[in-house]
Amino acid sequence: MEHELDSGVTMKGEVPLRKEFKKVRPAPPKETMMKMKVKDVMNPRPRTVISDTSIEGMMERLRQQIEDCFPVVNKNRKLVGIITESDLLDILHVPTRRATVGSTLVREAMKRVASNVGEIMTKRPITVTPRMTIQETLDIMATHKLRHLPVVEGEKLVGLINLRDILNLYHLIR
Repeated sequence: MEHELDSGVTMKGEVPLRKEFKKVRPAPPKETMMKMKVKDVMNPRPRTVISDTSIEGMMERLRQQIEDCFPVVNKNRKLVGIITESDLLDILHVPTRRATVGSTLVREAMKRVASNVGEIMTKRPITVTPRMTIQETLDIMATHKLRHLPVVEGEKLVGLINLRDILNLYHLIR
């Protein structure tokens, strides 16, 4: 049996019920998970690349490793971008006739002739902080249709969280 003090501290075991205690039920797994912090779930040492990494080198890394996303950092671990398999799809895929105009057409053409990661990465990616909740993180992922989010403190990369990490967490606590 659990009891929660008015201060929010939960005590287990047989505790005499007094005014300052109230009986509580354990939170459902999903509710518990949503309140957890990014720092408890993220990968604190994600594999990274620098913007000068060649496209060929990036393709080789993706081919050999499980990761499908790499934060792009400078020598001080400042996050400067992110690159995913989808970014490389733009290089490999030559679109058939399409009604694309303006800056989108130019951006796609530039990606096809790129020689390094810095030319095709997503600059200024959407990020989260270690203190954000899993609920906040999922809200951002759903709103922006993202599966990977760099975790930063200031501008420094401190981790990476992805949808698979959150799904694994849910599996563990249910």
